[in-house]
Amino acid sequence: MSKTSYTNATTTSEVPNDDDEIINWEEEAIAIIKDVSPHVASIDISRQLPNNESKVYLNVRTIEGQDFSVQVSSIGFRVVGNAFDTIDADKEEINEDEEEMIYETPYALLDKISPRYVESFGNQLCKQLLSVQQMRTQFNEEDEEGVEDEDDCN
Repeated sequence: MSKTSYTNATTTSEVPNDDDEIINWEEEAIAIIKDVSPHVASIDISRQLPNNESKVYLNVRTIEGQDFSVQVSSIGFRVVGNAFDTIDADKEEINEDEEEMIYETPYALLDKISPRYVESFGNQLCKQLLSVQQMRTQFNEEDEEGVEDEDDCN
């Protein structure tokens, strides 16, 4: 996330040094929630886990009904618990074996934990493309009507 932030993360004007940015993780989480909420049963910021200036925790319920606690930080997204507001004992610290379980985007994480996520995302994309196609068709029809009206005037 520090390489390329998921969204336009809010930074504070008080920067410890020129190379570091302080990310407002609560605002980052809100943007993530807004973006992925159509593809999960529920998603909220955890109010039980220790959110701070370096990370935020999300409670995610997949379309399939599975609950997860997800940590979001500058290293990425990772599942830390198999229930809301929990950090499993073996997930408190990142170990070398777990590095492959860190995802760069919420989409990559959802793709792994929710088989129906891809279907949901694909359906939304199809609806958006259909909407664009319908708007384009309507625009073309209106444009043709305008040409016919001009012909009537001559």
